[in-house]
Amino acid sequence: MLTHVVRRLEATRNFGRLEVEVMVATTVNTADDPTESLCSDLGVRCFRGPVQDVLARYVAAAADLSNRDVVVRATADNPLYCPLRTAKIIASHLHRQADYTCIRNLSYVVPEVMQVGALRTMASLARNPHCREHVTPYFREEANEFRVEMLPERWQGLRPETLLTVDTRKEYERMTRLFCALGEHGSLFPLEEIYNYCDQEHIAGFTQRTLEPMRRDRKRSAA
Repeated sequence: MLTHVVRRLEATRNFGRLEVEVMVATTVNTADDPTESLCSDLGVRCFRGPVQDVLARYVAAAADLSNRDVVVRATADNPLYCPLRTAKIIASHLHRQADYTCIRNLSYVVPEVMQVGALRTMASLARNPHCREHVTPYFREEANEFRVEMLPERWQGLRPETLLTVDTRKEYERMTRLFCALGEHGSLFPLEEIYNYCDQEHIAGFTQRTLEPMRRDRKRSAA
């Protein structure tokens, strides 16, 4: 799954003049040694930091970036990030000069975008353990002075009712079937094909019944 996340984020380069570096930010636990080994095989950097304080891990992973650089937050339980829409949300973020941009209620297929300077400032203010563990709730839930852009749930044709995440064994099995069905010519199939497949396989559980000008600064995607 991590391989799919990395390759899909790297494919963002195909949809704009983006200098994208993908980095995997994992823990210092020995259980994550295989993750570091996989990153080496994939040719991407791996940063290892705190287990519980994931926000501190993100800040440390971005230590070599300037405040005006951009961090794209993607999570490894969502293997179907859309490269096209990822490029578009980065473009929207930069155009609006936001500190933080996301899809309202977050998305399984479009990551979050934030300025490094805003990330650092937010990390100095966030004290709640929930915010420290889940990285970005402070931007969305706290009254603050950050310039926050929340795009509509159905932005660019998104379908929030379609479950494209993996948190359980059953979801992993469904996702495996999806990749087997669509991956004959590679794993970077477009989101539209994914939705079409899910429409056909809705009985198998893909449909959730209850909803919930470009600068050439460096962009870093952290998975």
